[in-house]
Amino acid sequence: MSTTATPATQTAEALLSRPEDPLAFVRTVISEKLAQRSSGESYNPDHAMAYIKQCYAEASASADENGRLCLRPKRDTNATPSGDLASNKRLVLLEKLIQAFRVITMQLDPMEATNSIIKHTCKILNAERATLFKMDPVTQMLHLNVAEGASEISVPFGKGICGVVAATGKLVNIANAYADPNFDSQYDMQTGYHTRSILCVPVRNGQGQVVGVMQALNRSGNEKDTGFTDMDEEVMTILAAQAGIAIQNAQNHKTALQAQKKVTEVLDIVKAMHSDLGINSLIFTVTHRIQRLVGSDRCSLYLLDKVTNELWTLQGEVDIRIPSNQGICGAVAESGKLINLKNAYEDARFNKEYDQKLGYKTSTILALPLHSHKQDVIGVMQLINKTDGIFTPDDEEILTTFLSIAGPILENSPLFLRAKGTGGENELTGRPVSHGKPVTFDPEMNQIQESDGAEDEE
Repeated sequence: MSTTATPATQTAEALLSRPEDPLAFVRTVISEKLAQRSSGESYNPDHAMAYIKQCYAEASASADENGRLCLRPKRDTNATPSGDLASNKRLVLLEKLIQAFRVITMQLDPMEATNSIIKHTCKILNAERATLFKMDPVTQMLHLNVAEGASEISVPFGKGICGVVAATGKLVNIANAYADPNFDSQYDMQTGYHTRSILCVPVRNGQGQVVGVMQALNRSGNEKDTGFTDMDEEVMTILAAQAGIAIQNAQNHKTALQAQKKVTEVLDIVKAMHSDLGINSLIFTVTHRIQRLVGSDRCSLYLLDKVTNELWTLQGEVDIRIPSNQGICGAVAESGKLINLKNAYEDARFNKEYDQKLGYKTSTILALPLHSHKQDVIGVMQLINKTDGIFTPDDEEILTTFLSIAGPILENSPLFLRAKGTGGENELTGRPVSHGKPVTFDPEMNQIQESDGAEDEE
């Protein structure tokens, strides 16, 4: 049962509350009581008396230890219909967000979940377009991961609206894109699109690191050129948090699949090494399949001859021997520890002459020791130029695991006997292979050139 304000009830509450503005107070009380009345409920005179009793009962219950009555809690006298409308809008947005999250969480595929986030961003914010950029920490570029109404695009870190948001980690809300100095209008000119308003927020992973940027373009509402609101910023930030989870899940999913594939490939290589392969075939099988496994431009396998202090490998019909204390491979052979270079030219042990002679550019190098069953260094494996960035800790781990298995196998193979200089025949020609044939050789690149006047052994 609700009550209705009458002069008597208003007087009773006014006496208790002692308002500064009695007329405004009465208006507020009447509005409250009308709002409390159930739909279709008619006025009943008994309500007034019940309300008076309620007022005095509440006042008595709120009296302090000295018997002083506590004033009626102050209500927002500035409440307006527009304020109620804003509250209703927030409720509607909240409902839309809840519905969106239900759809997003049902997506088992991380990429599908990301697509769903972008679509709901456009729908909830009334945006013409939305995009999600994923940051590549190696290249320092933002690459378009998912887009609604946009084509392929990449943005340098720290450049443009998205680049600045990625660099600063701060939200940007722009009502007039062309008035902002960071806005790059080149994309508009190329596509014929006209960007008006932009809302751009950072996307973070579970550790709080910025892993991407989410952007909404051109909010459209009752007024075509209205910009994004404070409420839109809140919604976008919530959606960006979901996008961060989706990006992390996608990366975890990709990493798990890659790890499974690599383990299978390693087992296949080990199985092939146990088969009856000749020397050339063994080297070719190991280096080419490892090159494909890790994703590098080149791969070389050297065995250590401790008698001559040389690293040895075979290329075609030629035995290649280099001093075991030179270059990156020599450093690994001496220390027994892997070397992972993000920039080969910054390491003094790297010989740049071969790059200059051959017109090649060595950027990244990963070189690892090969151990015997007694953990003695018996060789070195070297990979050059990762095809998609730098050699990662995952690359180091998978290759270290492989070489720990391959070492004892190679130690007992004909290949290791050849490394010791015990002789043998080339499987392709049936001829003894020259161990002292004059060649110029790039140990970093696995490239050889026969010297002038070199004679083939018959």
